[in-house]
Amino acid sequence: MKIKKALSFISFKWRFKGSSFLIFRSTAATCLFVFASQSVWAQVNLSGKSGLMYIPNATAYEDASLSFGYNYNPLKYSLRSKQRNAERVLFANLTLLPRLTITLSLLQPVTTDTKIREGLGDRQLDISYLLVKEKPRFPSVAVIISSPFMIETAMLTNVLVATKHFNLNKDLNLETTAGYGSPYILSREGDFKLNLANSNIFSNLKFQKKSDFIFNNGYLVGPFAGVKLGYRNKAGLMTEWDSQHLNVGAYLTLWKTWTVQGGLLNGDRFIFGSSIHFQLLKPKKSIAKLDETLN
Repeated sequence: MKIKKALSFISFKWRFKGSSFLIFRSTAATCLFVFASQSVWAQVNLSGKSGLMYIPNATAYEDASLSFGYNYNPLKYSLRSKQRNAERVLFANLTLLPRLTITLSLLQPVTTDTKIREGLGDRQLDISYLLVKEKPRFPSVAVIISSPFMIETAMLTNVLVATKHFNLNKDLNLETTAGYGSPYILSREGDFKLNLANSNIFSNLKFQKKSDFIFNNGYLVGPFAGVKLGYRNKAGLMTEWDSQHLNVGAYLTLWKTWTVQGGLLNGDRFIFGSSIHFQLLKPKKSIAKLDETLN
């Protein structure tokens, strides 16, 4: 009987240790996931897409990554308020696949001396698709299209853009971007009030020149280009031609997830913003490597 009790105790102790090991392994994997999910660097343009200050680029995020943040656009260069109010942009973008990113943005006027007589603001949905991935000798190429089913949005973006990265040394890297914004748009006309004319998302669709659009602000119409010099993906300087103005700025990435940036639009008005970027799914390779090590 004593021998059976001893064997039972040893068996119980072994099972307990095995369970503890499994719990430890699961906890370690979770910790690794949390740590690895903070290793993604992000920087976005005014409307929340991967880019510089105003212009987007063709840099793809990892699949299942999420970004969200805030940008401030000064009064003089307001896109919707026409120099009556400064603007803020709230945004979130989700990379569903390595080539496909969806961005939701909300542009709102900021209260100044001019009273705001609008509702929630411009709600916009943009789709970015990477046509060509970057190769040693060739840039990545992406197309970005704004959904045409919205009414009177001021940040409509229909562009083709290419981006190429160069490693200058172990610390410095250079990103070059060039693209072209279409002078034509497909958009709904009308007001925000519900009526028979705008009873569904396909009503009042109109193909027109952007210069004839109600918000003739010239945002990303024609050629644009930019250069970004980065230091270990932690900080850097950038300059861009946004098809209208020459802008300069700088950015800083903290804890590998939080990016703050600021700059001068056309050399005379300050623009700033902040974004957070992280992954939603476990990095498979890292988890598999950990599991192999623990086994």
